[in-house]
Amino acid sequence: MMRLSLFRRILPIAGAGAMLVAMTTVLPATATPARVRAASALQLTVSPKESAFDTPLTISISGVKPGQRVTLGVTSVDATGVKWSSSSTYVASPSGTVNPATSPAVPVLGGSYFGLDPMGPVEFMTASAANSTFWWWAPRNTTNAFVPLKGSWSKALSFVFSATSGQAHASVTVERGPVLPVTASSESVAADGFYGEFWQPPAAQNSHVAILLFGGSDGGVEADAALFASRGYPTLNIAYFDAPGLPQQLKGIPIEYFAKALRWLARQPGVNPKSVWVMGWSAGSEAALLTGIHYPNLVHGVAVFSPSDVASCNYNPPTSLNCDGPWWTFEGRPVPYTTQWANPHPTDNPAAVMPVGEIHGPVFLDCGGDDQAWDSCPSSEVIMSELAAAHDIYPHELLKYPDAGHGISFPAPYWPGWYTYHGLNALIGVDMESNPVALADQWPKLLAFLHN
Repeated sequence: MMRLSLFRRILPIAGAGAMLVAMTTVLPATATPARVRAASALQLTVSPKESAFDTPLTISISGVKPGQRVTLGVTSVDATGVKWSSSSTYVASPSGTVNPATSPAVPVLGGSYFGLDPMGPVEFMTASAANSTFWWWAPRNTTNAFVPLKGSWSKALSFVFSATSGQAHASVTVERGPVLPVTASSESVAADGFYGEFWQPPAAQNSHVAILLFGGSDGGVEADAALFASRGYPTLNIAYFDAPGLPQQLKGIPIEYFAKALRWLARQPGVNPKSVWVMGWSAGSEAALLTGIHYPNLVHGVAVFSPSDVASCNYNPPTSLNCDGPWWTFEGRPVPYTTQWANPHPTDNPAAVMPVGEIHGPVFLDCGGDDQAWDSCPSSEVIMSELAAAHDIYPHELLKYPDAGHGISFPAPYWPGWYTYHGLNALIGVDMESNPVALADQWPKLLAFLHN
């Protein structure tokens, strides 16, 4: 039976017309723990007290009777003013302690998650506003309109942790923010030939690897470009349809459009024009791979997540399975594409398999074995085989996570709200912990691959 495509919808980060306020709080990756000892024996420790958004926390509770239940709550307010919270319950160990890394959350009515996940209390936070699907730690426009974004982001957000067991209670507050302060500006089709947002780290802390970032089948700018910039990578995050000046749907998108953005990015101060990467996930993986194939002189590395190895056709499951044209074109002609959705080895048009051996640079991939949107692991294996056959000099790395779903196409870890996104089974994986565990493992490996 054909699997249906269920792609995520990440709304664009944008400003509400006002300047973003620069703060002085830029958080290190590690710092001292926050610890509060209540009047009772209950003690809650969260470490580090100040940390980057992509850094894991260590959470521990002690002074509880063995076998007694402990409820851990987390609350915060995101950059748009929306309140987020979670509640999880644990059973104290024989030594009277709880640690989400070793103590599974138990299923209870109203619990945010269950199972073993060190960062589950943060990852499974949900919003108080019905229309807030994702946590926005970088400023954005709350109306979801495409408006110019310009300013800086360095403000940390507070997370309040509280532990309760019987009558005993303890709470602590920690701060999480960017590793480096970043600045942002919006680019338009009218002015630059593409629509996007450019996030930059401080000039002195530029990693000298720049990223052109494509989102999934929503076509819009993505939520984590600021995080890459905060790690030192200038990141141009572009929309490729359903934005001002662009096609309304994912159909007939010219690969030349991405080349315009690459040339613009290569000209920016602090960007090494010989070290520009393309990065994309889900549908955007095809855009990234095809751009690397057709513009090897402009692309010096590729990273794709939950990828396809073939060029796809346009249709809109589950309402329609009728293909009415290609997703991509080049030089005015359709890129060879298949009408066999999610088939890594299409028989209707074998030329739809993208010739990734023509990419001149390193390639990084990930995939989930329980991806129900399309067969990203078989596709990834085809890509790796094609790269190996090319006998090039570049490193190629594939991270396979057997239990993960399509949701690991979004590479940033510890992101509140992402794992509960509409409950789409295509995204979640085998269980609630599958994607969080995979992303916690993948993120430092991706950063190391980019750095090296």
